[in-house]
Amino acid sequence: MKPADPGRQLERDYMGTEKNVSNVDIAAATKKFLAATRKTYPCHVNRISQLDDPCERRLYYHRTAWNLAAPPSPYLMGIFQTGSILEPAIRRIISELGESADPPFRIIGSEISTRDKLLEEHQISGRIDGFLQIKRNGRWMTDGVIDIKTASGNVFNTLTSYESLMRYPHTRSYRGQLMLYALAHNVERCHILFVNKNNLFEVRLISFDLDMEYAEQLLKKAKRVNAAIVGKIEPPKLNDPEYCQRCPYAAICCPEYTTGGDFTVEDNDDLAGVLDRLEELSDLAGEIAELEKVRESLLVKGRNTLCGRWLIQWKRVAGTRKPSPGGPFEYWKKRITPVESNK
Repeated sequence: MKPADPGRQLERDYMGTEKNVSNVDIAAATKKFLAATRKTYPCHVNRISQLDDPCERRLYYHRTAWNLAAPPSPYLMGIFQTGSILEPAIRRIISELGESADPPFRIIGSEISTRDKLLEEHQISGRIDGFLQIKRNGRWMTDGVIDIKTASGNVFNTLTSYESLMRYPHTRSYRGQLMLYALAHNVERCHILFVNKNNLFEVRLISFDLDMEYAEQLLKKAKRVNAAIVGKIEPPKLNDPEYCQRCPYAAICCPEYTTGGDFTVEDNDDLAGVLDRLEELSDLAGEIAELEKVRESLLVKGRNTLCGRWLIQWKRVAGTRKPSPGGPFEYWKKRITPVESNK
């Protein structure tokens, strides 16, 4: 009898089976894990983070049908969990950046509940990320409320100003959220610090003033939602495919919107971000093409050149074509790199 292979026996003991471990269903395990992290709680107030929603019926459902909301997709749950995991690292990075900035800045406070009589009268509540303070003449001065938001690389590249917040449904709501924070804490400036998820050291601050007229409209909206709850009368449907197709209450609301023809509504902020960015860059295409023509007229093929901080290197490529008509071929391939990144 052939002696047992101790190495093989150890492998069986360790694996528990001789089957290929690639059969493990990682996707199912991920869904199970994310489902366990989802917690649903009753909501008895108008949340500040939700109030700048164009659909008052959804705000009504948040408080009256919260237990009937469709669960978020595993993809969306993964985004939530990613944000939670990144938050401590982001705060540490921002703290270090603040020390190096001129003038220095810092964010103080975290998860501070709003305590404002006006907001409480409208049954509005929320928790603020903190306050932005700037050090001037040796003293720390509060400049306004601040909220830290993460974004995918493509979306981050398109968020450059207050106006750019209108690009996506979820970023539109950030405006009212920050304004109500400012109103609650009696400050006039609002700041959103966007962090690129692809590079946590790429951050961008978008600042804007508290618009009292804007805030007043949000207070009126809260008042209407409160009245609808008391009267048990559902507000009108929004019937907007941009919002309705991603709404967790679509099954009980049954929106009447149609896209027409064979169009489908795509809930993909990354795709929208890429398309928006391409539109921004399209005006530069003509200029780039013209500059490339001038560049080609100034280069000498085969001559390796150092010009300013740019290194131009050439490589002769030669061979024989196999398909008809065949024959030899030759061309020059160039590589242009800045000296500091040349490898």
